[in-house]
Amino acid sequence: MPRCADGRCGRWRPNLAALERVAGASVRSIGALQFNGLWYCSRSCVEQAVRAGLTEDRTYGRRVVGLPPLKLGVLLRHAGAVTQPELDSALEATARTGLKLGEQLERLGYATAEEVLRALATQAGVKYLTTFDVSRVERSPVPLPAATVRALGLVPFEADEVLKKLYVVCTAPVPTAAMRALVRMTGWAPEIFLVTDSVFRVALDAYRPAQEPLRSHEALTMTSVSDAAAHVANMVAQARAVTMQHTECDTYRWFRVNAAQHVSDLLVTATREETGCQAELTAH
Repeated sequence: MPRCADGRCGRWRPNLAALERVAGASVRSIGALQFNGLWYCSRSCVEQAVRAGLTEDRTYGRRVVGLPPLKLGVLLRHAGAVTQPELDSALEATARTGLKLGEQLERLGYATAEEVLRALATQAGVKYLTTFDVSRVERSPVPLPAATVRALGLVPFEADEVLKKLYVVCTAPVPTAAMRALVRMTGWAPEIFLVTDSVFRVALDAYRPAQEPLRSHEALTMTSVSDAAAHVANMVAQARAVTMQHTECDTYRWFRVNAAQHVSDLLVTATREETGCQAELTAH
């Protein structure tokens, strides 16, 4: 008979067939907890295993630090969109207003929204859209739940099933950690198109998948690995069999927990600072 997969427990799995002959069918649920294909004797053992795995595996999806991108002001100056005195004036104003440089330049009338968007796309090495038909996301061909889309900050509007590619809109800065999480969780690679903040907010509110997922779905933000482990253990206790994937998202950790009729996406962070994976819509 196999033992509990939690090495610190080691409890033998009971012979259910023999027990059922003695005690009846009520014993069928004994020891029927499965997490990632392994048998556990109790909810507490599942929680310990989840916490241990999350603590040990913290390397996947780490961002490789390369050369920093050119600054927005440099790109706008190179494109002839602003003069150096205008740039200096805008930088001085941001110290007072707290606005991002691009927004400050627009408010001062030194640069247009399209010029700023083009420079931001060049900075990130992605494409951009000056206009966007929001109806393209009202019945998106991508079956991602709206809660997941909001959590990622990436709104899909088209899919290439052959290349396994998703075409998505987002705002600057490009949420690279969310892109890694999307690839990790779905196997589909995103192709990014930058849009303005106002267009993104409308697209995010309008997003609906053409076909709602057959399983119920939730997206939650938690502040500790312990809370996430407890949540996963509760799902295992209820569903009896659960699988989980997880990846690193800078200061966030992203988990997808799959049960027969339910999916949970968990964003776990010890800080509320904004990062590439976002728990809710924020202004970039």
